[in-house]
Amino acid sequence: MIYNISRYFLNNMDTNYTKKRFKEIASVSIKHGLKKGISDPREFRLTLEELGPTFVKIGQILSTRPDIFPNEYILELQKLQDDVKPEEYSTVKNVVESELGNTLEEIFLYFEEKPIASASLAQVHLAILKTGEKVVVKVQRPFVKEKMTADIAILKKLAPVINFTPTGSAMDAREVVEELSNATEKELDFENEMKNIEKFCENNEDVNFILCPKVYGKYCTDKIIVMDYIDGIKIDNMSILQEEGYDLKDIATKLTYNYFKQIFEDGFFHADPHPGNILIHENKIAYIDFGLMGQLDNNMKKKFNELLEAVVDRDVNQMTRAILKIGQKRGPVDDKQLYRDIEIMYDQYIEESMYDFDIPQIMEEVFKVCKTNNIYMPKDITLLLKGLLTIQGVIVKLDTEINIMDVALPYMKNRLANETLKNLNVMDALEKLYLSIRANMKISTKLLDLINQALNGKLKVQLEFKEIEDSIGELNKMVNRLVFGMIVAGLVVSSSIVLNANIGPKVYGISIIGITGYLGAAVAGFWLLISILRSGKL
Repeated sequence: MIYNISRYFLNNMDTNYTKKRFKEIASVSIKHGLKKGISDPREFRLTLEELGPTFVKIGQILSTRPDIFPNEYILELQKLQDDVKPEEYSTVKNVVESELGNTLEEIFLYFEEKPIASASLAQVHLAILKTGEKVVVKVQRPFVKEKMTADIAILKKLAPVINFTPTGSAMDAREVVEELSNATEKELDFENEMKNIEKFCENNEDVNFILCPKVYGKYCTDKIIVMDYIDGIKIDNMSILQEEGYDLKDIATKLTYNYFKQIFEDGFFHADPHPGNILIHENKIAYIDFGLMGQLDNNMKKKFNELLEAVVDRDVNQMTRAILKIGQKRGPVDDKQLYRDIEIMYDQYIEESMYDFDIPQIMEEVFKVCKTNNIYMPKDITLLLKGLLTIQGVIVKLDTEINIMDVALPYMKNRLANETLKNLNVMDALEKLYLSIRANMKISTKLLDLINQALNGKLKVQLEFKEIEDSIGELNKMVNRLVFGMIVAGLVVSSSIVLNANIGPKVYGISIIGITGYLGAAVAGFWLLISILRSGKL
């Protein structure tokens, strides 16, 4: 079956590259058991590595999607490393000169031939501009965009035949490939990354411990970025940081505080804050590589804040409502089952101190519950989770005692207080304060009068009973029936005694008085029963 479909696609392909690549992708995928779906994380990673640099990059993009792949796949995909041979200097030179329309010598005072970093999409060279600024030049590899676009086009055609999603996933292969297509398009557009850097720098220009690289827009295209060179220490190189006199705990606290600012205030955050993308330079934290950024619009920020507030307030109902607002349904959702699952999950944390809560861990548990209940989170929320998990890993290395909540809770309280003060109308506040004081003074005066009357024995209690006559009437009826019942009971008892004594006039040897008493008791009892039944209050 698969070979017939392959032949059909091959007959409709134009380039030799596409034909050859299609055969290679199909063959390697089948070899590693992807025909019926991904069932082994390691085999999936090996498939991507065997298919080369573009698929390594695809795997790295997929490692940011915990909504699509279970945690064991994410951990496996994070092992993928860019181990790509650098392009020849002459090739890089041609790309730069072609993009900028000038020779390297006319643009740069110095351009280092050997790259300082080489990855599947691009490589980075040190250079000095004619104006004297030391910069890095990020150059996209030749034809990488065309190759990745062609590979994704092949995946789209293979999607109905070979399942590129984990076994049991609610997302089908076509959805995953479409997600890859969108992510790759952004990653390959360096002008988009340039805008990301400029926006991030603008958001953090007033944060004195954050260092943002300056971008030289006149030298940037969709294939080249030129920005300031930051000669810093990698944030996970603790020994050198300590040798240089840095306070690791202080760095951890500042890093966490700023990351929460990026999320809750800016709604624009670095989605890949791993140690290689964070440097320490002259007591400042510097982010680099802005290809992967997350964004939350105001509406999504509000929903996400509701979820975090519910986590902190231990409100399972609010958590359930927030998750249903944020998530996208991909099948039938049982609200009661969702509530139960969240409650079971939350019971694991309910006895812990609020300061022991670990937001990334709780969020990961929430994702698992959502996936079980056919709810999938939007991409930017999954990027947020990925960023939180990554940043916490960095923070723990710097300070083993700090927890992300140690900074998050004071930050959230401080921010709420600042927002309240910022939105406060002074005149309204003064008016409310005056009315409150006046009301309290009246209450205090009346309370003092009440105490004085009580001490002087002059305290009177006035009680008002509404509809008391109806209540008394009902009480009288109840007492009358009780008395009537006692009379009937007395007649029965006395008649029994008379009959037993066999006294008075007799008919057929039976006392007439006793018989009359029984008949009277029977009639009276029957009448009482009818009366009770008619009242409807048996």
